[in-house]
Formats: sequence, C-alpha cells, structure tokens
Amino acid sequence: MFYEAPCYSQFRDHLLKSGFTVYPGEFDCVSSKHPFVDIAGKMGSFYWAFEYKSETDSISRGVEQVRSYSDYFDYVVLVTEKVLNHAKSDLFWDLKDAGAGVWNYFPESDKCIKQVNPELQRPDKGNRRFVGSRFRALGGKRRRWSRAIPRIDLGQTDLRVFI
Repeated sequence: MFYEAPCYSQFRDHLLKSGFTVYPGEFDCVSSKHPFVDIAGKMGSFYWAFEYKSETDSISRGVEQVRSYSDYFDYVVLVTEKVLNHAKSDLFWDLKDAGAGVWNYFPESDKCIKQVNPELQRPDKGNRRFVGSRFRALGGKRRRWSRAIPRIDLGQTDLRVFI
C-alpha cells in the first residue's frame, strides 16, 4: 500500500461523490517528462488528470505538469488550496492558456470552487489508449459469453414462454 496525504484522499473522495471513477494511487504516465499524475479520473468516456497543490506547495511547477499531462488526458485540472487571483497572477493565465482547469479545494469544508473549467485537450492517440487500458484493467476480468445463457437476443428462444 502507499501513503497518501489526507488532503489528497479527501479530494479523491470528493471526486468519487461527484461521479468520477478514480484510479487508485498516482497514475504513471511512462516516458513523460512529468510522469506522476496525483489523481487520475474518468467521467463518461473522458479521462481527467488532477494535479493537486496543497497550501504549502508551489503552483509554478504545476503549469509544466498539466501541460505534460495533456499529452495523455482529455482534461487537465490544477487543484489548489490557494485562491489564484486572475488580476494578479500570471500563473492563472498560463494555466488558462494551456487549457487547464483551475479549481480551488478546501479540505476542511470539502468545498470545491471551479475558477476555470478545463478545455478538451488533444492527447496523443497512443498515450490515450494507454490511459484507457489502465482504467479498463481496474474492472477486472471480463466475463465470456456462456452457452448456458439463453439466446433471447439471437432469436433462438421461443418468446411465448416469457409472455
């Protein structure tokens, strides 16, 4: 098992309550300049990367990280416990220009404020397939079709039995 800071697990729980499927642990984007995504999620058919910055973390490194994640994920979001003032912060505009979302998360109240929602990225097709395969692997083994299951959908069962 791995250690996870309480603020990460609280945000992870927040995402689960919001309907995301969340990858357990950090997501490793092999061969990327910044390979470790703090939290990876899936909503519908889209894959999301969340870079979490606590109150004591520097946000400046996050700009380069989310740009790197956009090669793998459909949406990238920098989540911070600090409020970025768009009038004073160049980092806010760098993130917005990269198409990243800027969300504020406050663990003590489990409140998430979306300053800017992310734009759909154009990830590399091979990288996106890699992300998809990692998420599909979470579902466990696929069940195979069995001959013991009635073949109603193939029209081989007399439907009058069920009426």
